[in-house]
Amino acid sequence: MTDRADIPERLRRFAERNWPEGATATRVVFSQAGEIRMRPNGRWLPFSAEQWIATRSPAFCWHARVKMAPLVTAVVEDAFEEGHGRLDVKMFGALPVTHAEGPSVDRGELQRYLAELPFAPGAILHDRELRFADGPEGSVRVWISDPEIHVDLHFDEDGDVTRTFSETRPRGDEGPTPWEGRFSVYEETDGLRVPRRAEVAWLLDGEPFRYFWAELDDFALEG
Repeated sequence: MTDRADIPERLRRFAERNWPEGATATRVVFSQAGEIRMRPNGRWLPFSAEQWIATRSPAFCWHARVKMAPLVTAVVEDAFEEGHGRLDVKMFGALPVTHAEGPSVDRGELQRYLAELPFAPGAILHDRELRFADGPEGSVRVWISDPEIHVDLHFDEDGDVTRTFSETRPRGDEGPTPWEGRFSVYEETDGLRVPRRAEVAWLLDGEPFRYFWAELDDFALEG
């Protein structure tokens, strides 16, 4: 439960249904396995990952091992912590390949946090930096500080968030690009009810470029 009066009722019902009653955890942790690719028609690369998402402030960290080729593994960290985003890629976990930070990365990683609220429904109830408004097509719009850096949460007829969408997430040097996440297979473990499958796509010239999918498991509460 929460004492916030500004959460839209549809979103409040979703969060209270999916978060254990009385839970005070400060973050949700889980594992993933799936595939990722870098460009349309590119080769799918298998990965395994661990992730945590904070429930009291906007923060997360995704730590993945991506199999680039036989005997070649990249370690990737995608994160938003203490108000800033970062992306780090190291071959074999030791040789730096990519480090990205700055305002565009801050924006993109914050929008990832907002889009992944279905994995941490307690954040909807307890992250007091979140702001809400009615979005298009019956969705709920959510943002922090800057309304331009928003994500729209779309619901199915059962009241579950099955799609997250924004037209303003930056895609590298190409600027704001329509971007969406799809969530399915909601399951409950110890009172925490979350989607166990996720897919993510950029919408390029109106066509979805699906670049990420994952099955999620081992959800737990910490803190």
